[in-house]
Amino acid sequence: MNEPKYDTVKRALLHQIQSGKLRPGDKLPSEEDLMKQFQVSGITIRKAMTELANEGAIIRIKRKGSFVTQTQAADPSSRLIAFILSAEDNYDVSYMKIIKGAQQAAAEFNYSLIVEWSNENLAVEQASIQKMLDRKVDGFLIYPFDPVQSQDNYQFIERNNIPYLLVDRYNVDHPSYFSGCNNFDGAILATRELLRLKHTKVKFASYHFFLQSEQERFAGYCSAMRQAGLPVTDDNLLIHTDYDQLADSIRKREVTALFCSNDKLAIDLIGQLSSRGINIPQDVSIIGFDDWDHSDNLSIGLSTVRQDFEEIGRNATNLLHQIIQGNTHGNNTKILSGVSLVIRESTCENPYA
Repeated sequence: MNEPKYDTVKRALLHQIQSGKLRPGDKLPSEEDLMKQFQVSGITIRKAMTELANEGAIIRIKRKGSFVTQTQAADPSSRLIAFILSAEDNYDVSYMKIIKGAQQAAAEFNYSLIVEWSNENLAVEQASIQKMLDRKVDGFLIYPFDPVQSQDNYQFIERNNIPYLLVDRYNVDHPSYFSGCNNFDGAILATRELLRLKHTKVKFASYHFFLQSEQERFAGYCSAMRQAGLPVTDDNLLIHTDYDQLADSIRKREVTALFCSNDKLAIDLIGQLSSRGINIPQDVSIIGFDDWDHSDNLSIGLSTVRQDFEEIGRNATNLLHQIIQGNTHGNNTKILSGVSLVIRESTCENPYA
């Protein structure tokens, strides 16, 4: 019997991945190019790509394309590292950048990187961990959605005596190896920039304040504000933002600038406030954190703090390799990548100063 056309396409793309013609991090041809290459319909291509994504061979990123996420056929002499991603948004290109950096470092040490997605579900996360334990992986990189809620899963790995390292976020009450960025210093950079622009009525808007990373950014914001002689109270922290109330405070000039804990929230705030007649940055300056891929593609370019996602991935694999080799002890080594300020159109000097 003839195999379905989508399966023919899938097998051909897998062969390109296995042979090394397509390597981890490489972008696959567009749907239109694949249709021409295989002489099939768009429906056939989408079916093949969906199956490859479901198997973890590729990641599909909205408006960016499809990328290879792992080496399907590992060198027999290589070892395995599992990367468990409890992703909030599988279309976020920052995950792909972390994976790319981790894979580059893994290849240098003759590891193959296997990527598993668990979609914020603790049970799925544990099932992914068990699946990788069954494959006899040498170590784990874990990007948790909520590192506190995932503590039982860390202990599950520990009972199996397999090294692991947390990426981007961690549980301060559960010592662990970690790779992330310097959240505190990044927040100081952002806040000082707003202060330089003569903003004194600055609030910090949180996205997921239960995360240690956001708490560190808030701490950096508080430090910069207090160093400038400005008081910080509970009113400075916005956890569940009432957009109508915030717009009213901006009109009354009770708030002239907002430092958002990440770019997603900053972009959302720009949209919400703009729809309420607030002009950015004339009425309120907004600065984010991450330098998310969409941050410079808006009608108003977002000022932000840039973190190097690929470097975070490389640092994670480098440290995990040292742990596997027994060269690092203590279970609490943390590597922080540097941050930098990116100035775009969403911030300006306070016109009311």
